[in-house]
Amino acid sequence: MFNDYIWRTYLGGTGKEVVNFFEENLSNNFSKEYADKICEFHRAYCPSKVVNESLHSELVDAYEDIAEGIWFLEEGEYSIESAISYIFNGFLNEDGATPQKVFNFFSGSVAFFTTLFARELPELFIPYYFTLNFNIFEKIAQEFEIILPEIPIKKDYEGRFLYYGKICEALYDFREKHNMSAYELCAFLYDFAPKYVGGAKSYIIKDIPAPKSAYFIGGSKNDAFLLSDDDTITPWQCNPDTMVGDAIVMYLKSPISAVDSIWRSVSIGFNDPFFYYYRCTYIANPCKVNRISQKQLEGDSVFGKLPIVKKNMQGLNGVELSPSVYNHLLDMTESDLPRLEFAINNDDLVLSREKDVENKLIKPFLAELGYTEKDYKQQLYIEIGNHNHALIPDFVINPIVSKGHQSADFLVEAKYSISSNKLLEEAKTQARGYAKLLNAKYSVIAAKEGVWITDVADDYTASVLSFSWSDLKNEDNFHKVYNIIGRGKF
Repeated sequence: MFNDYIWRTYLGGTGKEVVNFFEENLSNNFSKEYADKICEFHRAYCPSKVVNESLHSELVDAYEDIAEGIWFLEEGEYSIESAISYIFNGFLNEDGATPQKVFNFFSGSVAFFTTLFARELPELFIPYYFTLNFNIFEKIAQEFEIILPEIPIKKDYEGRFLYYGKICEALYDFREKHNMSAYELCAFLYDFAPKYVGGAKSYIIKDIPAPKSAYFIGGSKNDAFLLSDDDTITPWQCNPDTMVGDAIVMYLKSPISAVDSIWRSVSIGFNDPFFYYYRCTYIANPCKVNRISQKQLEGDSVFGKLPIVKKNMQGLNGVELSPSVYNHLLDMTESDLPRLEFAINNDDLVLSREKDVENKLIKPFLAELGYTEKDYKQQLYIEIGNHNHALIPDFVINPIVSKGHQSADFLVEAKYSISSNKLLEEAKTQARGYAKLLNAKYSVIAAKEGVWITDVADDYTASVLSFSWSDLKNEDNFHKVYNIIGRGKF
């Protein structure tokens, strides 16, 4: 929430110089030092040296174009919408231009273009310095109640270009509400707010958990320099399901054509409308491995069967590797990196009652899925009507309960033994009632024989997955369960 006192205190202190800096550069004399100062602000919320250097280069180019008197708009009266549409159509009228090509051109130099736009119409346009950091911009918007429009879908290239104008409109409304000048807004966005929400520390996770999934990403021989610094943190195109800690297998394309290193995801994946590839995560902790060439992959008994290998590694960014395949890769590279293993150890367990199933099977099972005891509740007592209540005796995961409303991600109904289809259907019927009360997406039945998972799509009827506890010791089987109800999948 916006705190006027804290903001005014900032303006009365160091913020005054920052506001003057933006006003001088965006309305008067654009200096060579502008790039240095912006990158100084940028380092507080972006840990990537590569991105910082790219930003600096774009702003140096902007300085040179401003010095040459480059303009994008003709004289006239403009609104934000009409100005950004005019610019987009100007690009689109170039020979061979398409919305996709125009957006690709724009997305590669967002800081450059928006700095020039802001120089032309400083009251309407704001320079945008959150490339590959839309997550921080969203965090700022959420914290200070800036209402952002919905992000266009990936293939809506025109919409993604024009989205910059919509952001400027949202920021214009925000600064009008809080009586800011255009230059105070710049100081707010690039100095005050990123520090307020915690900067890079607010999304880069240092104590990463063990990997739960593994994904391919593709680089080039020019990207190999990223491994020269053990402290490298860099954004990369990712799979939408990437979670913190996941293993990221770097494959360097032609002319190297080989698996070269394994990284770890250190941020939650996010959509960035101005990143051409749209989905982004930050990766770090690169570990060089013995290179496995494409020919070796093609000739391998496991990798040779994979569709991505058969397609000559085309479109590999974000392709998931099953646990057994990833572990096989670690064997091929003779690497001692953490394997994708799931410890369901129930050998020689003495199970004589339902409580044993709860304590010796279900709780370790939930822990392997990533949940702590703080994430679930047993014996949840909820209000279901006027003075009516219901007790849900088993496990409710991530419950949210308020007067007259309750929800949960999923529940686990515990039984000592389910030895027949009749007993299974009776358990499903009981769990179905609880799941409906909680608006849960999934319902899980667990007994000494195994687990059965149903979902809301067919009224919790057919099992979308079912495994014995012995089956769940297989890493690929457990991974299938994790991909449905694992922590962070909701």
